[in-house]
Amino acid sequence: MTDPRAHPPIGEDDLQAFVDERLDAARLALVRRYLEEHPEAAARVRAFATQRDALRTALAPKASAPIPARLRLAHIRAGLRARRWQRLRHMAAALLLLLVGGAAGWLAHGQIEGGAPPPAAPPMAEAAEAHRIFAAETRALAMLAATVPEALEGWLAERLGTPVVVPDLLDAGFRPLTAHLMPSAWGTAAMVVYERLTDGTRLSFYMRPAPDTPAAKLKCADHPGGRLTYYWFDGRFGYAVTAAMPRERLRGIAFLAEREVRAGPRPPRQEGPRIAAQQPRPCPNNIG
Repeated sequence: MTDPRAHPPIGEDDLQAFVDERLDAARLALVRRYLEEHPEAAARVRAFATQRDALRTALAPKASAPIPARLRLAHIRAGLRARRWQRLRHMAAALLLLLVGGAAGWLAHGQIEGGAPPPAAPPMAEAAEAHRIFAAETRALAMLAATVPEALEGWLAERLGTPVVVPDLLDAGFRPLTAHLMPSAWGTAAMVVYERLTDGTRLSFYMRPAPDTPAAKLKCADHPGGRLTYYWFDGRFGYAVTAAMPRERLRGIAFLAEREVRAGPRPPRQEGPRIAAQQPRPCPNNIG
């Protein structure tokens, strides 16, 4: 008995292959026998063959014409090689830039290791930046506003977890306006913005944790935009007084704030709060 798997049934693929003259001898004999037994399939195959012959006749001039240069295999291969070399050149250029950049970085590293440190931000630069942001605000962005320092100290101490001193700068002509808490790289920082009674000039007192910084006396740092910061450390915190003011004027106010902070928390007032609108006394020494 003949195994049907050795001669699968005639299908559409066989008929198309018959028209295209692509059947081997064994399969061709089977397809011819099939067409003899199936007149409808034979009629379709004859129609396909007629279309094939018509196409061959119409395309004969094209088939006999020489192949355009752009379609020749050698031309295509040359184009592929050119594009490959172009990609390689781009990769080489990128690698060269990477090596140059790495070499420059290594040289800079060598300069740093050799004792030429990169330019650093001024000390307590974050205090000047906080002053720039908050002192310029005309709306109340603060969590608390008060007109006397004592009203702020308890509020800040509770949130910072340690007693704090808010300098009383009324003798220098400034009253507290707002208090702010903000994050810093060293922990929660606080800033009190003051306003001068006569013209509304803003000044800020900033403090943030600095447990790893030794105690240091008052120093000065200039910042962009004409802002000036006087800062100091007491072994626990760093403090800064910042304003866009003449250096001599701000120095006297910073000395006043430093003395109050180093003196520690003041005892509770026995009298009523000082009226914030009273006329300020001039700075006694105008330290220069």
